[in-house]
Amino acid sequence: MTDIERLTGFVPTRRLGSAYKDLVWVTGMSDDLSLPTEEQAVRAFALVDRILAEAGTDRTRIISATVILHDIEDKPLVDRIWAEWIGEDPAHWPDRSCHGVTLHAGNRIEVRVVAAR
Repeated sequence: MTDIERLTGFVPTRRLGSAYKDLVWVTGMSDDLSLPTEEQAVRAFALVDRILAEAGTDRTRIISATVILHDIEDKPLVDRIWAEWIGEDPAHWPDRSCHGVTLHAGNRIEVRVVAAR
């Protein structure tokens, strides 16, 4: 028996979230990889919200975030979406990094967060 909780996933062989004690790890990505970056980003952040809620927490409890972009030139666009999503209260702003990598199969963005609950 394990204390690790396995949260929602829609890709075979992996989950998009796990929790252990008071920590939650989440990966957000779009469920429609045919969309442009902006729409994929909105869907990725919405998925992060859903999985965090499933784990009993929310975006105000994020400790750390990593944004992975297929094209680092999309960073200003994603920064704007991030700012709208994370909100105006600095008390809720986690540390965040952003990286450009080659993602697969039309995926334009993945968001990884660690949150407390």
